[in-house]
Amino acid sequence: MISLNSGYENINRKSINFRGKIIDAHVHCGQWNFDRFPCRDVAQFFSKKFNNGKDYIDRVIISNLDCIKNNKNNKPLKDEISGNLMLLKASQKNKIFLPFVVCQPGHGSAENIESLLKKYSKLIKGLKFHPACLNLAANDRQYIPYMRLAEKYHKPCLFHSEVLSDDTGKILRNGVSDPDFIYETAAKFPKVPVILGHMGLGGDKAHEVGINTLLKSIDKNDAKLYADLSWVDWNNPEKPHIIEVIDKLLHSSKGDMTERLLFGTDAPLGVFGEKALKQQGAYEKNIINIKTAIKKNFGEDANKIISRIFYRNSKKLLEDKLQ
Repeated sequence: MISLNSGYENINRKSINFRGKIIDAHVHCGQWNFDRFPCRDVAQFFSKKFNNGKDYIDRVIISNLDCIKNNKNNKPLKDEISGNLMLLKASQKNKIFLPFVVCQPGHGSAENIESLLKKYSKLIKGLKFHPACLNLAANDRQYIPYMRLAEKYHKPCLFHSEVLSDDTGKILRNGVSDPDFIYETAAKFPKVPVILGHMGLGGDKAHEVGINTLLKSIDKNDAKLYADLSWVDWNNPEKPHIIEVIDKLLHSSKGDMTERLLFGTDAPLGVFGEKALKQQGAYEKNIINIKTAIKKNFGEDANKIISRIFYRNSKKLLEDKLQ
């Protein structure tokens, strides 16, 4: 197990950066709409140190958009075998990649994923699900065979989570990627770590739902839920929901549970793509803003929290699979 106090003697406690390693827990390659992000370009982008000369990306949890995005027939661009194999082969060359294989319940089969797990057990770090693109509620029974594989092979799972609202901003609890649907599936496999990608994507109220679902699972101790911070407060330098979830995890009914929070971006999509990965401005600025907000709100505990969220939590989650 990783000691969160190890190595702290080498950290400048007045610095919000402390020459930090970072694991981005939510990254992609492949095709999305009219943009294509080759694995080579993604690896090159993340291999650069930032301008502050301190922070750098150590590893990225990555999945292939080709297996997620649908074609005109509402089927994934690539199937579970071909699309995931492309990423796995790229990951053999690019050690910065921690590949999560995309699962396609309703289109593919758990047998496909198991064939990959048998051949690439050490290389595959987890399973990825995108209920919205599958148009399949995250509590559907078709996820069960895949979750059994996650349990059998000791792999964490990353679910796209998203909370829908109507034109008035009223939260709708019937979206296929609703955090509570994911929680329902995760509770059937309490030993399997399940990450709520985007912590309930969909704006301020949606993130509140994501936070509440995460805390509910901790209170009940019936599922091993995590959340990543991709797109959370991305355009707000004060990072209110990130600060809120940290504070609530610090004071949860089970004590300090900040180990359940992971830094992530969803790069190279949207602003974090910075025009097909040619620049790093928005990406680095987001990191600096998150660290600054944590430093502002948590004082002498800030560097410990930063170290956990940006690196140690992901490393601990994958510690048996990072070799």
